[in-house]
Amino acid sequence: MSALVEVDWLVAHKDQVVLLDASVTRIDRGTGVTEFAPGPEGFAKGHIPGARFADLMQAFSDPSARFSFTAPSVTQLQAAARAVGINDDSHVVIYDSLGGAYAARLWYLLRGHGLRQVSVLNGGLQAWEAAGHPLESGMGGEVAPGTFTARPAEGLFVSADEVLAQVSQGADPARPLLCALRPEQYRGEGSSDPRRGHIPTSLNLPYPALLGADGRLDPQALPQKLADLGLSRDIRPVLYCGGGINAAGLALAFHLIGQDGVTIYDDSMSGWRADPALPVEAGA
Repeated sequence: MSALVEVDWLVAHKDQVVLLDASVTRIDRGTGVTEFAPGPEGFAKGHIPGARFADLMQAFSDPSARFSFTAPSVTQLQAAARAVGINDDSHVVIYDSLGGAYAARLWYLLRGHGLRQVSVLNGGLQAWEAAGHPLESGMGGEVAPGTFTARPAEGLFVSADEVLAQVSQGADPARPLLCALRPEQYRGEGSSDPRRGHIPTSLNLPYPALLGADGRLDPQALPQKLADLGLSRDIRPVLYCGGGINAAGLALAFHLIGQDGVTIYDDSMSGWRADPALPVEAGA
């Protein structure tokens, strides 16, 4: 089963899947720092019929952690998956309303904890509406608890110490550090933060650069983006962004071209900037 499904496929198979809305609310207060909040209000306002709300910020992240979207414990993830009705043999399809990276984050977590059938809806809520399909409102009814058993794989995430050790060894074209943020964020533009910019030795491969004007992911654009950076498609990269979201979008794209040897620095720039002992570079 493909990790990326289209709207027409979902229409034909919606009754056979567990459909999850992993949308969050993005808040721009004009300070140059984007804030996020759980998205139940947006879900209640309108979602794909039959979808269940997957709270990516609370249930599927560690709400007690210092940084948003920190990966939950195995026990917490299992409980969250069961709460939305996931069984071991469920086919889960995930979407969001903001470019697909939030759905990809949940895809990365569930797949990395042993769920075999999990996909992202290409284009998300935007693609569903563009195809002329209706939405429904409200939070939905009660869901029968699932029986999913989480079995975490090794190598899903790396720590800041591991990234620092990699930086100290210099750039490695076989295992590069790839930043999935937009170019201006990578360069540190538009911010007064003295620790703006990126992790030294890392290269910029923005997740949004793989999206078309319609918000749909085009994984076949990835090999050329890698070639432009002087990299092959057979690398085993460490991915990061601002908080582990766009990095998950890149992980999905790599999976779709047959490369699963990726890992994510979970705290990403949120954690890296917070430690003054860790080096940061601005500029190209």
